[in-house]
Amino acid sequence: MPKIDTPALTAMLAAERTNALAAIEASKLSSDRSDAMDYYLGDMSKDMPAADGRSRAVSTDVADTIEGLMPQLMDIFAGSDEVVRFEPVGPEDEEAAQQETDYVNHVFMQQNPGFMTLYAFVKDALLSKVGVVKVWWEEREVEERETYLDLTEEQFARVVAEVEASGGALEIVEHSSRPMGAQA
Repeated sequence: MPKIDTPALTAMLAAERTNALAAIEASKLSSDRSDAMDYYLGDMSKDMPAADGRSRAVSTDVADTIEGLMPQLMDIFAGSDEVVRFEPVGPEDEEAAQQETDYVNHVFMQQNPGFMTLYAFVKDALLSKVGVVKVWWEEREVEERETYLDLTEEQFARVVAEVEASGGALEIVEHSSRPMGAQA
């Protein structure tokens, strides 16, 4: 069996110690989160079991505190038109920084449920000591079908010209015509 030199053994033991301490902290954090959720829901039976014949009234102080803080916190994070702001590094960057600010705010608040994402994030942070938001970019094609009825030849020619100008993004799937004066 090969011998391990002292620095390698020390590093290996330090890593194992760190892993063990992290597991202990994770276990404690998990227990704290469980207790916080119980308190939020008004269940204090773990710490203060109700004696027989006594009141079983519950305290919702944790829920009241969190729910009371949420409006002020949401006003701080989402109370203005700019949830995110890019600062220019120099005078030549001012226009680009403004465009980036406008674009990111539009994507976050208009194209996505930005307010609800922030709300869930802040509430999770208050309740479970950590708030996590998963972010990803998703590209997808959305197909739309349009139906045009009773177009004149000129109107149909404009539709055909638009399809040809689209470079393949648009397609005419079906076309039919009726003799002039025929009823549908």
